[in-house]
Amino acid sequence: MVIVKNVSLAAVIILGALVSPASADKLRVAVVPGIAVNLDAARVDALSQELADALETELDLEAIGGLEVRRALPPDGLPPDCVATPACVQDVGKRVGAQQLLFVVMVDTGSGGAIQIDTTWLEPATGKSASRPAIDIASVSDAHARFVAAAPQLLPDAPVRPKPAPGGGPVGVEKPAVPRHFTTPAKITAAVSGVGFGLGIAMGLRARSKYNDCDAAPNTCTGSERDSIRTTGLVADAGFVIGIGAAIATTVLFVTSGEDARMVVAPATEGSGGTVTLLGRF
Repeated sequence: MVIVKNVSLAAVIILGALVSPASADKLRVAVVPGIAVNLDAARVDALSQELADALETELDLEAIGGLEVRRALPPDGLPPDCVATPACVQDVGKRVGAQQLLFVVMVDTGSGGAIQIDTTWLEPATGKSASRPAIDIASVSDAHARFVAAAPQLLPDAPVRPKPAPGGGPVGVEKPAVPRHFTTPAKITAAVSGVGFGLGIAMGLRARSKYNDCDAAPNTCTGSERDSIRTTGLVADAGFVIGIGAAIATTVLFVTSGEDARMVVAPATEGSGGTVTLLGRF
């Protein structure tokens, strides 16, 4: 029984190692709100989350901020000297589960909504810390762009997120124009049209010949001969109807057989660029 338990424990350990996500090796950074001047908590959390999102956009790491960080901190907040207190820094690192911290101090300067953000980088495990350049935001709409530009300076040792290779997305491919031409269905309807007109003409001439013979000798023209003339005339009319219908179908098929040059979307090959050009006649 002891062997079975040991084997089961080993299996659990091995299984846990196999199913552990690869993201566990990725650097985790938390944006921690510190002192805020003339800014409420909601605005501080929004800017902290914006900074975390910008860090993930530019750098290959996992960043958290905003409410996710605030909820992990003590309910009464952090002491003002937490940045300078190793025990406090280590406690924050454990609470948020991050290897590195960015303590931010936000000040609303009162100049049309401009905000200055001072950042201090800390590594709880080693006790290392460093001040980072201040970030000046003229308006909230500029925050993300300013944070993205400042990301390499805030975490200079973090790996830069690889940019997608050019040409990886869909591009426009020109499909050449197709001139009008006789397709197979058009050729078939044309042949049917010819047969119909030929039948109509032949039967029409035959009906006219029989009619003339009957008209020349009305006394000798029997009822069956008159019925034959009528039937031949109907067959001639049917032939002309078939010929006209098939001719109309041939015309429609020929007119609609052409295509203008147009753009179709297709996967781009590497190095082909990302430009999409619209081509065609309108």
